[in-house]
Amino acid sequence: MTASASRLNQLLELARAGSPETRGKLLHALAELLLTESDRISATAQQHLDAILTQLSGEAAPALKRDLARRFADAQRAPKGLLKALARDDISIADPILRRSTVLSQEDLLALIHSQGEKHLAAIARRREIAPEIAGALADRGGEETLLILARNQGAVFSFSGMGAMTAKARAFPALQAPMTERYDLPPLFLTQLYFHVPSALKKAILKRSDMLDPTLVEQAVKANRRNVYDEASQTAENMDADDANAVALRVIAEKIENNAVDEALLRTLIAEKYDAAFPFAFAHLAGVDLATARIIMDDRTFEALAIACRASNLAQQTFAKMVFFFRKGDGDEARALKILDVYVKVPTDAAERVMRFWRMRTEAAASAARLSRFIEDSDDDPLTLTTRAKGW
Repeated sequence: MTASASRLNQLLELARAGSPETRGKLLHALAELLLTESDRISATAQQHLDAILTQLSGEAAPALKRDLARRFADAQRAPKGLLKALARDDISIADPILRRSTVLSQEDLLALIHSQGEKHLAAIARRREIAPEIAGALADRGGEETLLILARNQGAVFSFSGMGAMTAKARAFPALQAPMTERYDLPPLFLTQLYFHVPSALKKAILKRSDMLDPTLVEQAVKANRRNVYDEASQTAENMDADDANAVALRVIAEKIENNAVDEALLRTLIAEKYDAAFPFAFAHLAGVDLATARIIMDDRTFEALAIACRASNLAQQTFAKMVFFFRKGDGDEARALKILDVYVKVPTDAAERVMRFWRMRTEAAASAARLSRFIEDSDDDPLTLTTRAKGW
């Protein structure tokens, strides 16, 4: 047995032999030693002390554990075993560690999120900095309290899917809508989705955000988007069999783009002839968005983004209806499609145009389309509540 191990056993025997008062004093003394002398204690010795502290803390009075948690929450070299034990304790003890400790790793926090209750999750949601994986786990498992704190925490960084989960929760949880709308890292995709579900005041807030975009920059973005769509249509047609029907359609589209002749009638023709490969190019040009964004709009099985884009492009409801049923996939989409047709006429054109500014300024890889499609299709939420959305428009 090594000297360190022998000394550890002696301390453990001392801890076992003493009275609760003696063990409490020993716990306090060892904690004070680690807090004040950690630079002088070897890593091995610190591990041994951590083991003793963790065992002693299991029987310590709540007041002593709260004091330990408060004092170790901000310590850079705090005993990790002790911290993990205290973090699983009653929330009155765990709170400062869950909120502030940087010793807990991302894996430690994820384990706590998946094993503890709402109060512990809410404390983690208050951390100054929250990594995307942590934010996503909180969004998945958190209740209303956690979600509200998380949405208001500007130090929380969300992945695409994490932000999508928060947006989906906001549909069913009205109190979450305002803090989500106020997040300036909310992607245009989800901001547009929120627009359909929030009350009038928040609709105005979303539109104000679009008003912050420089109109000159938006116009330049539209021109660049249409130029890129023309280039992609021409290149795609060249790479296809010359006799392929979609290749022929793409050449026609490129020619019409060049002559600024893409119009609603062309869209209806492409739908009627089932030119599914060529259609996105004409739609992207007419909406003034890049091709990846056009595909995201078309892949949205709620059809809400499509309603915004079509209203902003001044398309007739009949054309919009043809597009909805052209894109519809699966029997489950029919009910949604019929509902969105009723709502379409209630979307003001000027409001749709202002929301579309975000989309026209957007440049993101086409992989986002696949992510959005998976997110929408995996969701069990019914996003359409006609009575709520009709008010305030």
